[in-house]
Amino acid sequence: MDSRKMNRRLAKKNPTTIPLLTGGCPTMHKTALGSLRVLSNYKLADKYLETKNKNSSEILVTTEIDWSWTRILEHFAGVITNRGTRVSRAAEVIGLMNKPGVLGTQKATEVLHSGIQAHIVCDGNEALVYLVHENLEEQRSVLALH
Repeated sequence: MDSRKMNRRLAKKNPTTIPLLTGGCPTMHKTALGSLRVLSNYKLADKYLETKNKNSSEILVTTEIDWSWTRILEHFAGVITNRGTRVSRAAEVIGLMNKPGVLGTQKATEVLHSGIQAHIVCDGNEALVYLVHENLEEQRSVLALH
């Protein structure tokens, strides 16, 4: 599904969804919706895989990725990184794996927490991270914590 259609559908379903982070992505139009899993390095991610269900809709949040992460990334619906650009190794990896990703957010591992529902949208060269909440008060309280 086209990311613009997905955005409109999500906005109609939940008008309190707001963008929190932006970054780059390889030229693609993809989206992912799921709960975030913050794993700041490869060692933590590898250990987490031992207990994780393979068909999950979680979105990985980490500092950076490269080719060594391919085995880990296949278990996630998408990825958000602190470092990377739309022409970096991270972009090559997610592009070839056909995964949506938000690269180079600078602070994703600091402001995002595991368990939060999020929607990531790659639309051309720009990528956005939206927090998804049932109501505006809950949304404000989450943002106030950061």
